Amino acid sequence: MDPRPDDGPTRQDRADFEHALGRALTDPAVRAALALADDPLRAARLRTLARRHSARILAAARPEYLAYRRLRDSAPEPAAPGRDPGERLTGWLGALALVVPIVSGSAAAGFFLLGAVLGLSRPHAGLAAPLRTAAWTAVAIAVLGALTGLIGLLLTAAWRRAGPADPPRHEQRLADARAAWCDALLERGLRPFLLAGPERSSETFERPGVRTDPERQ
Repeated sequence: MDPRPDDGPTRQDRADFEHALGRALTDPAVRAALALADDPLRAARLRTLARRHSARILAAARPEYLAYRRLRDSAPEPAAPGRDPGERLTGWLGALALVVPIVSGSAAAGFFLLGAVLGLSRPHAGLAAPLRTAAWTAVAIAVLGALTGLIGLLLTAAWRRAGPADPPRHEQRLADARAAWCDALLERGLRPFLLAGPERSSETFERPGVRTDPERQ
């Protein structure tokens, strides 16, 4: 779990810092300044210097960072895996709708066939009527099973339609806050730092009493 904002940047924050630093070094204004300096190692020196003074650079976008961290720390816990009772019920209805019509339909066909055969036999002609009755009963059960399955399908569709179809609103707000922080870090922190150059950046960020951010994992 990520620490609170006062505990400092996390690994994810440092990865975002590195990404923003790469964007800043490819910024047209920064590239133009690097070209004017005519120093092939200037970009590498600026990258190292930005990492050394990351705490002061991050402080330039602290309001956006705190807003982002508050949203990230308040993210709801993921729901425990498992099916709710409504899904289990519709699952059972679907299983019954598949099995019952097949079994009842097969039994009805068998009863009809056996009743027809016995109806042709005089000694057993009396058994034909009960078999036909049993066949019609099996047909009724099959129809009832099919209707139950249809109701199960409708309930499943309604259940899923009632659930959240779009990504949670919190995730979108979190993504927007992260993008706002990265943009502020680029505009107010990294770009001015890189445009100042190694010499002026060192003078600006290495003041007495200012603690730079150590390399932490």
